Amino acid sequence: MDFSIPHLTRYLEHRFNEPVTVCEVERFSRGTSRQTWFVTIERQAQAAREVLVFRTDLAAGSIEMSGLDQEFFMYDRLGRANVPVAQVLFWEDDPAWTSTPFYVRRKVEGDWNVKGFLDPDPRFDDLRIATSKAHISALAQVHQIDWRALGFGERLAVPQDVTACGRTYVDTLMAQFEDVRSQGMAIMLEAAEWLRDTAPVAPRIVLCKGTNGFGEEVFKDGRLVALSDWEEASIGDPAADFAFMQYFAPVIERDGQQIWGMEQALDFYHDLTGIRIPLASVQYYGVIRAMRLIAMSEKSTQAVRRQPALAEIRQAWTGTEVGYICRRGLLAAMGLSEPPPAHALAELHETIEAPL
Repeated sequence: MDFSIPHLTRYLEHRFNEPVTVCEVERFSRGTSRQTWFVTIERQAQAAREVLVFRTDLAAGSIEMSGLDQEFFMYDRLGRANVPVAQVLFWEDDPAWTSTPFYVRRKVEGDWNVKGFLDPDPRFDDLRIATSKAHISALAQVHQIDWRALGFGERLAVPQDVTACGRTYVDTLMAQFEDVRSQGMAIMLEAAEWLRDTAPVAPRIVLCKGTNGFGEEVFKDGRLVALSDWEEASIGDPAADFAFMQYFAPVIERDGQQIWGMEQALDFYHDLTGIRIPLASVQYYGVIRAMRLIAMSEKSTQAVRRQPALAEIRQAWTGTEVGYICRRGLLAAMGLSEPPPAHALAELHETIEAPL
């Protein structure tokens, strides 16, 4: 995709069928899955400037297991539901305009960062709890939409019943892994069999967001105004969305008592929805999350090997360090080794989301 101002001007005038002034073009510095560009424009039909978000794959290929067209599909269908998401505008794959597909959505005013949220000072405890509750409330909205009526079953694997959610997730993931793996990996096969045998019964079959938490959502004035990053969406057990919350269920203690953490988060969710999620189910999907990261690592390795001149340094890191740490995590979850050190897991998340 050509992100030069002249090309974007011609393209947007074609799309909007009116004069467009492109004022600024900036690549978003966080994240590793795809490219995100902010394009600020002026149009005669709008009194103020507006910011458009362009999403396209990395030059060497995305590390995501799902396609960019699925991400566009998610935003398009979610826009018809009572869920806070950005408005999607259009999909583009016409070779007259681009060599790689992309889609465009409106930017929601706000920021991924909540000032003070990661500060362990007790004076930020109330902020951290309130932010976590806002996120859980938004997930509850997602989990209660009619995913059948909105057509999500057209693109996402649908479990046969509540007993099949875990197995369906594992089977889907392993099929994706087989498409991208660059080496034999017995631990993935062993973990998949173990997870199929120990799959919990879901309390309900819902649409799951997939990638959640701090750095993935948009906040403004203390409110969650948009849920972002739907690449890993699935249909299944709501526990899956609590298995990867990225700091949004922080353990907070006061006077020797835990006042917030995963247990309290699950209780709050139950109060909102009437759905009881066992902590063991969250831990189960946490193991699947590690497997998914291994698959993404393999896909990243594939991209680097296929097009080394186009690959970004973070793709090489994802193809090595991420896979290594997650394989250690899988072995530990199965009781076969000691877990990786806590600092390695923290660095893993921080590096994935760090600026380019």
